[in-house]
Amino acid sequence: MYRIRLHILIILLSLAAISSCRDFDNSGQIFLEVGENFQTANDTYPKGTVFVIRAGTHVNQKVHNPKTGNRWIGERGAILDGSNRIEAAFTGVAMNVIIQGITIKNYTQNGIHFRSGEDITINRVRVYETSSGSGEKNGALRFERVTGLQVLNSHLERVNSGILPSYSIGPIVISGNSGVNIGRNFIQLDKVTGSGIEIKNNVMERQGDFLREGADDVVDWISVFRSEGTPESPIHVFRNRAKGHGFDTTGSFIMLGDDGGKYQIAEENIGVNPGQVGIGIAGGENISVKGNIMFSDESDFSNVAFYSADYSTPNPCLNHTISSNRSYWTSNNRQNNVWTDNKCSPVIENNLFPDFSIDELVWEKAFTN
Repeated sequence: MYRIRLHILIILLSLAAISSCRDFDNSGQIFLEVGENFQTANDTYPKGTVFVIRAGTHVNQKVHNPKTGNRWIGERGAILDGSNRIEAAFTGVAMNVIIQGITIKNYTQNGIHFRSGEDITINRVRVYETSSGSGEKNGALRFERVTGLQVLNSHLERVNSGILPSYSIGPIVISGNSGVNIGRNFIQLDKVTGSGIEIKNNVMERQGDFLREGADDVVDWISVFRSEGTPESPIHVFRNRAKGHGFDTTGSFIMLGDDGGKYQIAEENIGVNPGQVGIGIAGGENISVKGNIMFSDESDFSNVAFYSADYSTPNPCLNHTISSNRSYWTSNNRQNNVWTDNKCSPVIENNLFPDFSIDELVWEKAFTN
């Protein structure tokens, strides 16, 4: 009889723990109301659970090691606020996890930081006033040693850096995102390798002086650092737009081949006053820049629209191509549209330098196909 009573007591305690979160509705979802503990929900429910985060501000929430297959879906108006006390909203390891439709703000180190994982999707997430340091390590969305990643349709603003995959393996798709005053980099691929790596259809702007306190100003909007695609599937930086820059004297819109790398293409991107350089190839092998449009007014920092150079010694530097691009880039009261040190066997052909039809309004002109 004692064992039976003890067994009943254990069941009741388990039910009480589960009742701290909303019960399943008819579709098998768990609804998390303001005040309920997200970590408790994660630890209580099984793999593959769909958590629906109710509209409202959820304060000081953190989920460490979301279970495999879990979905964290925010209703319209669902906000996670770290109160400048919590390091990140989601951390640890993530396997086949989706985070969608949530606003994340006031977290001290990162909005989301997964140290490893597979098949992670971030969709329609908004991150504000989050992250710390120089932006080389911490940012809005940080991923390390991940295989398979999608960051889609998200917005980042007043953070120390944007989307930071490192030591990761494709496929990696970063598409349809936007950023305003995003700190050091909007996107940095750091030692990323494999096929299916795409940075496409993202929009980024630098506006006024409204930066996050302690953040570096933008250096490279998109940085491809020591990363390698494959001959059949190069890293593809495609149809992104950047407008404006800060006060860094060395930065660019797109930097390829940084500290080496292989098989990279920047294609059909548009830059308007995006930095010292439009698109640079700073080293590496088999790197192509084609069909891009760059414009820059005269400024203290404007230098050149496109370049190929060996800034990555002792890493190999060869097979650079700059073709079918257009630019109107003013530097030191003259047009400076392309430059090379001729150390990487560059092919520069079929470009229109300068193109007098280009002005800052090119930002508003969408590609036709």
